Amino acid sequence: MSGTRRDPTVEDLTKSETMARPPRLKPIWTQADIDSITYFDEEERKLAVEKLFRSIRKYGNQATITVATGIHDPRGAMATARYGDVLGELVLDGKPETRHVIGGTLLNLLVITVMKHCGDESLLGSLARGGAGLAQGYEVKGFKRHHLMMMDFPDSEVWSSEQRLMLRYSRAVLDNTMTDELWQQAVDAWGVKMCLRYIQFMGYFWTACVRNRVLKVPYLLSRDA
Repeated sequence: MSGTRRDPTVEDLTKSETMARPPRLKPIWTQADIDSITYFDEEERKLAVEKLFRSIRKYGNQATITVATGIHDPRGAMATARYGDVLGELVLDGKPETRHVIGGTLLNLLVITVMKHCGDESLLGSLARGGAGLAQGYEVKGFKRHHLMMMDFPDSEVWSSEQRLMLRYSRAVLDNTMTDELWQQAVDAWGVKMCLRYIQFMGYFWTACVRNRVLKVPYLLSRDA
């Protein structure tokens, strides 16, 4: 979509996928999918439609399979989206060029670390492919996609000092191996508030990753097209 986007209607909800390994919950992508769910009340049906519309309004795309499976709890999905929007603004701190879909940013490395830790095939595959950022050629200066293979080697010279710190910090948060020295290095670099926000951001993606893992949400072959 380009220019001024018109407001989506249910006729725009057309996505479907052929999956060799369907997840435990059938993805909800269309009005018919919503109508088929017997445990939705009328308010939840409206919220499910609104959540699908949100993907089109915000990204210009149909909902991802992560969104489409999470919509089985429409109230929870909308609450999560609101939290994610607010948290995203806090961690970006007015600098959208640092967002997690741009390869090599601190948020990019933080989120991929969480996805690898959780073993989430779907989100890891999507973000490693490039997400919205790398798919359009956006990445921090000096970063190359093969650097992702070096994330388990924070001492590698491919990383800047701040990237190296994020790799160590996020790993320590997940593995409960934070030392006083590492914590102080992070505080000196980012300040107390941002250190805490990074932990919250990790928790936000940890929840999505674990849900995907429980529901066996796959990385769709169509994403490689």
